[in-house]
Amino acid sequence: MSVSEKTAKISVRELKKSFGSNQVLKGLDVDIAEGEVVCVIGPSGSGKSTFLRCLNKLEDITGGTVTVNGFDLTDPKVDLNAVRQNIGMVFQHFNLFPHMSVIQNIMLAPVELKKLDKAAARAKGMELLKRVGLAEKADARPASLSGGQKQRVAIARALAMNPGIMLFDEATSALDPEMVGEVLQVIRDLAAEGMTMVVVTHEMGFAREVADRVIFMDGGYICEEGSPEAIFSNAQQPRLQEFLAKVL
Repeated sequence: MSVSEKTAKISVRELKKSFGSNQVLKGLDVDIAEGEVVCVIGPSGSGKSTFLRCLNKLEDITGGTVTVNGFDLTDPKVDLNAVRQNIGMVFQHFNLFPHMSVIQNIMLAPVELKKLDKAAARAKGMELLKRVGLAEKADARPASLSGGQKQRVAIARALAMNPGIMLFDEATSALDPEMVGEVLQVIRDLAAEGMTMVVVTHEMGFAREVADRVIFMDGGYICEEGSPEAIFSNAQQPRLQEFLAKVL
């Protein structure tokens, strides 16, 4: 379904981002519909992660607008913390608190930010751990987990805030190859449930399988976008063809 048929959950217009004299994003325009799964691919240094971080304003935006759930993140009057409560983000590195157990990591934000009582937060956390296949690790410390398990905990922690949008920034790229599958399966399950997601990934097979739309970025631009079939089987731009020839 095209975005025009549904309200855009995320709307990006002329998005620019510079770090000093280095312009990383050079005017991006994209709409993401509710329930849509968009995978962002492209070479290292193309601006993929910076684009993702601008979607919840983890980076200051140099120019243009990013509107999430109707709120323009570039408007100084917008309560960013309130908007971010509806956006879950999972990074390449897990960022779990080492001194807390797995369940305490998951309970922290709902208790602190949403003022959920601890019993309810724990019950919700256990439900999420079950969902990512880690209920038995609730009282373990992060140091005792494998990389794949830590990343699944990080996903459960993001889901504990009941977000309407999930952003994944190369969530599998720091993992050993045999652990990649277990994390991708959790993301697949979220896609099947209709979660709105933007996924920066190097996993082309996964993007082909899960995405409603694939965006190819290079040099700070969106060079081509379309269905997985269009991108992977019928690439139009020479730059995309060259990229796929190297990674497929």
